Amino acid sequence: MATASWLDPTTRAQRLLSKEAIQRMPSDIHNLPADKVNHYRYLGCELIARIGEGLRMYQPALSCACVLFTRFYSRNGFDAQYPREWGEKEWRDFWSPRNASPLDKRVVAVASLFLAGKIEDNPKKVGDVVKQFYACCQDYFGHHQGSQHQGSQMSVDQQNALKRTILLYEQLLLQELEFDMIVEAPVALNQMALLLKYIGRIEHRCDDEPSDAIQQMVDLGVEDLHRETIDMLSVAKEFVKDSLLTTLWLQYDAPTIAIGIVWMTLKWYGFQFDKGLWERVEKQYKELNTKRDHNKQVLHSMDVPSIATMEDIGEQMVSYYIERKRPPTLP
Repeated sequence: MATASWLDPTTRAQRLLSKEAIQRMPSDIHNLPADKVNHYRYLGCELIARIGEGLRMYQPALSCACVLFTRFYSRNGFDAQYPREWGEKEWRDFWSPRNASPLDKRVVAVASLFLAGKIEDNPKKVGDVVKQFYACCQDYFGHHQGSQHQGSQMSVDQQNALKRTILLYEQLLLQELEFDMIVEAPVALNQMALLLKYIGRIEHRCDDEPSDAIQQMVDLGVEDLHRETIDMLSVAKEFVKDSLLTTLWLQYDAPTIAIGIVWMTLKWYGFQFDKGLWERVEKQYKELNTKRDHNKQVLHSMDVPSIATMEDIGEQMVSYYIERKRPPTLP
C-alpha cells in the first residue's frame, strides 16, 4: 500500500503551479471562459472514467489518467490546433508521413488512460482501448444520436488508424509532460484513510451554526445525509475521487490534498476542532511524510499545511460541487 510520497518536498514544490497561475489559465493558455475550460476538463475526465470502467481498470489508473489529462491541458489550450509550444510545421512533421489532424481533447483523454494503465501496472491492449473508445464516443467518428451508423462496427482500417493515433498521442503526452509520470493519487487516498483512523473521540458540534461551506452544501440538498449512519471514510474517498476533476492536483501535492480532505470531511460532519484532536492528526501526518535512511536518520520531512491551505482545498471542492449543481456522490 502506497502511503508515502516518492518525492522530497523540494522536488514536489517544483512540479506545482501557484493558485494565481491556475486562475489565469483560462485566458493565458486557453483563451476561453473559465466555465468552458472547466466543462472541457470534466468531459475529458468523465470519458476516461467511462472507458476505464468498460475496460475494468482499477481506480489508481483512472486517477492517474485524469491528472495526466489535466496536466497536459495546463500547458495547452482545449481549442488549440496543435501544442502551444509547437509551430504548425513541427505538428505536421510529428504526424509525417500521415496527414496532420488537429489536436483532439478526446484522444488526449484516451491516450492519458492508455499511458496511465502502464504507469499503474494495469495495462490494456491498444486494440481494446480503441474498441471501448468507439463504444463510448461515437460522435468522434461522426456517428450522432439516431444516425444510421450508430451502433455499427469499426472497419479494420479505422481500427488500425486509431491505434496509430493513440500511440502518437501517447508520445505527445510524454514529451509535453517531460516524462514526469508520478501522480501519487494512491498516496493521497491511503494517507487520508490512515489519518482518519487516528482521529479518536471528538465532540459533535450540535448547537453551533454550520460553516459557510457546509451551509452551501445544505443549499444543494444534502441535508438528509443521515450523518450518523454514513461512514466518514467512504465520504472522504468520494471527495478524493472528485478532486481529480478539479485543478487541485496542479496546485497541491498528494499528502497536502490528503490532509485537506480530512479537514473537509470533519467540517462536513460538523466536528469540533479541539487542540488535542488536531495535534494527533498533525503528528501522524508528519510521521507518514518523514523519510528515514536505514539508520533511521531523517532524510526529509514535510511541514503540516496551514489552516488557510486546508480551507482553500475545501473551498475549491465546494466550488466544484456548486458549479456542477450536485452534491458529492455518496457510496
